[in-house]
Amino acid sequence: MPDTHPYRDAAAKLELDLILQKIAAGARTVYGREAVAALEPSPIPAEVYDELERVREYRALLDADDPPPLAEIEDCRAALHRAGIPGSSIPSQDLRQILQALTAFRELNIFQTRRAERAPMLAALAAQLVVDKVLEFHIDRVVDEEGGVKDTASKELRQLRRDIIDKTGQLRRRMEVILKRVSEDELVQEELVTLRDGRMVLPVKLEHKRQVQGFIHSTSATGQTVYIEPTETLDLNNEIRDLQFAEQREVAKILTELTDRLRPQSSPMLDALVIFGQLDAINARARYAIAVQASFPSVSPGGPLVVSRGRHPILMLHKKHDAVVPLDLELGHEATTLLITGPNAGGKSVAMKAVGLFALMVQCGIPVPCDETSAFPVYSGVYVDIGDEQSVENDLSTFSSHVRRLAAITAAADARSLVLIDEIGTGTDPAEGSALGAAILEALTARGAHVIATTHHGMLKAFAHEHPRMVNGAMEFDMQSLEPTYRFHAGLPGSSYAFEITRRHGMEPRIIERARELLGTRGDALEHLLGAVEKKSQELHEHLRAARSAEQKYEALLTEYQDKVASLKAEARRVKQAALEEAETLLEDANAAIESAVRDIRESQAEKETVRQARERVATFRERVAAEKPAPDPQQKQEKSAAPQRAGVIQMGDTVAMRDNPSSRGTVLDRPKDGYATVAFGMMKMRVELRSLVAVEEKKGGERVATAMPESRPRNEIDLRGQYGDDAVRALDTYLYEAYSAGFKRVDIIHGKGTGALRKRVHDYLKDLPFVADYRLGEWNEGSTGVTVVFLKD
Repeated sequence: MPDTHPYRDAAAKLELDLILQKIAAGARTVYGREAVAALEPSPIPAEVYDELERVREYRALLDADDPPPLAEIEDCRAALHRAGIPGSSIPSQDLRQILQALTAFRELNIFQTRRAERAPMLAALAAQLVVDKVLEFHIDRVVDEEGGVKDTASKELRQLRRDIIDKTGQLRRRMEVILKRVSEDELVQEELVTLRDGRMVLPVKLEHKRQVQGFIHSTSATGQTVYIEPTETLDLNNEIRDLQFAEQREVAKILTELTDRLRPQSSPMLDALVIFGQLDAINARARYAIAVQASFPSVSPGGPLVVSRGRHPILMLHKKHDAVVPLDLELGHEATTLLITGPNAGGKSVAMKAVGLFALMVQCGIPVPCDETSAFPVYSGVYVDIGDEQSVENDLSTFSSHVRRLAAITAAADARSLVLIDEIGTGTDPAEGSALGAAILEALTARGAHVIATTHHGMLKAFAHEHPRMVNGAMEFDMQSLEPTYRFHAGLPGSSYAFEITRRHGMEPRIIERARELLGTRGDALEHLLGAVEKKSQELHEHLRAARSAEQKYEALLTEYQDKVASLKAEARRVKQAALEEAETLLEDANAAIESAVRDIRESQAEKETVRQARERVATFRERVAAEKPAPDPQQKQEKSAAPQRAGVIQMGDTVAMRDNPSSRGTVLDRPKDGYATVAFGMMKMRVELRSLVAVEEKKGGERVATAMPESRPRNEIDLRGQYGDDAVRALDTYLYEAYSAGFKRVDIIHGKGTGALRKRVHDYLKDLPFVADYRLGEWNEGSTGVTVVFLKD
């Protein structure tokens, strides 16, 4: 019987394993590679959503050049299983690997905990990792970086190793004395001391072996040399061997005690390695998403299937992004069955397989190379009938193998299934095959399954056109070049273009014409009609693309025009506002003079009527000025809240700010002349146009206090690592204006290496700044590609 597993056969036929292999190559550990290989489509919507969300969070960290510290740790599962056995002892090399795992767990746990607000699901997963600093300390105290046991692991071990070194030195000096003596008598094969079975021996010539008193350990391969341990060094050699055995016993004791400490954590660590593998698998999927420009579609249990600008994932493994023709396809709004027609080798099967592969990938928690406007249901099963499985052994023809699979599919499919059928109705009489194919499509459609099928049968095209819940679709064919374009169009059936393709491949014209005669006028007319419809459709699509392009240009021009009009209006309001504020200042001065005159009049016993009339004239003039003064726009209110502006003409000694940077502060050093003034911004003096300045005042104790730029100058570098694109640009914008105002000639922007997304965003911003003279990446001793060096204009 055919395989009726809800996903396994589809995964094999659609080559999901190739995608998993590509993703696994991006994992850093064996645990991650195994976790990727074990990925299977989930039928549970909540699981699919959670898995995609974890990958989304991880990718956001990578995009912000803030990658998690995912260390490359060795496979220590066998050692942990052995450590779980009471009384066991594991080697020091295995303990070193376990220490690496514990360190990686702790660092990743801390990293994700600190970013719990940005990546809550990753933080929850990392919280399950084992963190045991005490165990880390004890292992690190015993085991060195090469996996050996340190001398300091115990006092006894340190003393034993010192004794071994001392005794070995004594033995070597004594052996050298003996060697020198026997060498003078030409009794040795070569003048050197060697080791046999852990004991120092002399290489004595075979014919002189009885002239050197001692114990023969072995003979050379040629038989010409015997290795003799002199009698006078036997006791010292024995002492060294005893010390070495004692050292081995002490090391075994230390490792046993350390394994006892590890044992309670052996099982939790095995579970933590699974979690670590899952995090590594998430890392691999996030990096795959960046590599193929994949996105995260919306997921809903029973919603429609919407593929927007989707590119076949397997084609993306071998071709560049723009070289793969995108697919736009919808299913499930009204129609649940799509019948794709078109020329051979025109992309029908590729389009159908792409949709099936997208569905499997999404339910494995893998981002897909589509736009984010794409949407996928969560299918309880994906069933395919693709390819020829005829078998000589089981006496199955092509048609029989298709029928067996289709029978199993129709028995298993339901309203939450995706069914893909390639060349439905083939392998038998066309009329009977078309009728059988129509009945199968009708049955699957009645169950509510999402069905995509390909065919060349005209009867099925007509059947799909007349059925309310079926829709035709066609792969585009260029009539001029006689080549498929691999573009999909929904709503109309397509022609097979058999005669045109045959002519392109060199078939004799007379044979093609004879084939047209045999086909008959009715069939030929239908193919001509489909071809004409497709040609007209192509023309309409071209016109639509041109219209959309023109519309986009118009919208861009309209936006630019509106922005300029708004800017001009705002400038006009500012000019009028400045003029009226100046008039208001003059009026205040005049009012002060009048008040002074009134005071003099009073003191001179003048008439009260004269005073009253003078006051009324001033009040009337003030009301007229106030009535003509326009209300400030929101932008002006915002600027005033950032920097209180003082009305009146700018004079020497005034505190001012740049009109386009209200947070700046400077002091006018001379009397303004010819529309310019010299202004000190901190340590830097600038000649500035008066129209670029605005007078500023700050209240303190009811009096105006002149303020200058703060004494502290900005640093000559800014660190943007860990920030998202927009936040980073805003911080950089503020910093660069301050640095330029402070007179810096060079500043360093630290953005990290990572994926390079933040570096690209920084460089795109720097291109448009008028006061940036040049910029480059850092040298090797300046931070390399993790730093951009910026040179500011004078």
